[in-house]
Amino acid sequence: MDKLTRWLILKTTQGLGERKIKKLLEIFGSSEGIFSADADSLVTVIGKKAVDSFLQIRSNRKRIQKIAFKIYKEKIKFTTLEDENYPSLLKNLPDPPPILFYKGNFKDTPLIGVVGPRNPNPYTLSFVEDTVTKLILKGYGIVSGGAKGVDSKAHLSAVERNGYTVCVLGFGILNTKGGIFERIEKSGGLLLSEFLPEERASKYTFPKRNRLIAALSHFLIVPEARINSGSLITARYAHDYGKKVFVHIGIGRSSAWDGCYALIKEGIAELMKNIEDVIGAESERDPLLDFLKIPRSVEEIMEFTSENYEEVCSLLTQLEMEGKVKRIGSFFCS
Repeated sequence: MDKLTRWLILKTTQGLGERKIKKLLEIFGSSEGIFSADADSLVTVIGKKAVDSFLQIRSNRKRIQKIAFKIYKEKIKFTTLEDENYPSLLKNLPDPPPILFYKGNFKDTPLIGVVGPRNPNPYTLSFVEDTVTKLILKGYGIVSGGAKGVDSKAHLSAVERNGYTVCVLGFGILNTKGGIFERIEKSGGLLLSEFLPEERASKYTFPKRNRLIAALSHFLIVPEARINSGSLITARYAHDYGKKVFVHIGIGRSSAWDGCYALIKEGIAELMKNIEDVIGAESERDPLLDFLKIPRSVEEIMEFTSENYEEVCSLLTQLEMEGKVKRIGSFFCS
C-alpha cells in the first residue's frame, strides 16, 4: 500500500479527525507505523468506533482507489504530515490537515494574511492594493482565501507586482478553473487545499479553511468587516495562534466596519492607519520571538536562525533566563 493510499484512508475514516490522526502519528511515528499497529493498540488511542471504521475502509478501498487515481491522473501534488515539505506553521496546529493538495510552489517567503468581504467598499479595494504593493516591496508574500472582493484584490495586487501569493481554498483543488486561480498558479504562487480534490464548497468548508490562513500568516490584516463577517473567524484564529491582527477603519459611520470595531473592543486587533505603522511595529520586534509564538523544536529553530545546535541551545537558555521563552517538553515558545 503506497503512502497516498494510507493517508487517504486516514483522512476519510469517519470519527477520525485531525487531532486523532496527529496523535496516532506522534505515537506510531509514521503512516506505516499506524497501519502496522494491531487493532487493540489503535483502540487505546482513538477508540473502538473509529478503529472499526478505519478497518472497514482499509479492507474495502474502492472509493480510495478512485480518488488516488484521479490525483495521479490530474497530476495533483500532495504533501502529508510526515513529509519534510509540509508547512511547519500548519504541522504545529492542534488540528493540522493530514494531507494537503496543491498546485504551484511552496516558498519560504513570510506571508501576511489579508482577508475581507466579497462586496467591499471601493475605498477598501484601493486600500488593499496600496497595502499589498508596499508589503510585496518589503519582501512579504500574501495569503488569502481566493474569494471575490478583498481576497481576490489582495492576490491580484501581489501577482501584478511580481510577488508571491498563497490561496487557501475552501473546496477541492479540481474546482479551480481559470480566472484568478490560473493567474496565481502561472505567477509562481500556490493553490492549497485540505479538502479532497473534487469536494464542493459548503458552509462548513470555508470557516474550516480560515484557520489555515491564520496559521500561515506572519500577521493578519482585516481592512473591512461587518459584525457577522467570516473574516472575524480568521482574526480570532490568528489571535488564538499568537499572531498580531490589524484592522483598518475606512468610513467610520458605515456598518461595513462594525466587525473591525468589535475586534478592537475584544482586544483581538489593533487599529492601523496604514501599512507603514504595521511594518514599523514589526521591525522593532525580535523575529525569533514571533517565530516562537507557536511551539518549535530545536531543529526548527536551528533552521530558522541558521545557527548550529550549541549556539541555539545557548540562545534559548539566555531567553529562558530573561523570561522571553519557555520550554514545553522538547519544544520552546515565546
